[in-house]
Amino acid sequence: MKDIKINYLHFCEAANVDSLGKVSVLGIFGKIFLQSVPGKFRKFTIIFNVGFKNLDKTNNRIELRFFDPNKKELEIKPAIALNFMVNEADLKKEGDINLILEIVNLEFKSFGKHNVTMYLNGEEIESKPLLVEERMVN
Repeated sequence: MKDIKINYLHFCEAANVDSLGKVSVLGIFGKIFLQSVPGKFRKFTIIFNVGFKNLDKTNNRIELRFFDPNKKELEIKPAIALNFMVNEADLKKEGDINLILEIVNLEFKSFGKHNVTMYLNGEEIESKPLLVEERMVN
């Protein structure tokens, strides 16, 4: 039986993982502001750590999908996905992987609570909210 969990997932301004696996994160947030919708958010970073053990295959795929407040998936091309390999001998072992994604010019068509959902090999693992709010300009 596979055991997968998200140890953390953060929306932030920037992130880095050094050669020893130490993670540095700058400016964590859970809300973004746009002047109007539809509107594009210029740039942000998603950093997450996935812990796993007892994977059932060597070729694996992690995907992130964004959903609007009406649970409609945002169209993102190319898809936000990463393929990774686990050696056959390591399938039953415990491990984790740090991932950093830079998201550029993501278009939001509505204000409200959006969700970012993570999938492993097509199976939903976890979802995290991202609020999109109107920025009032004086």
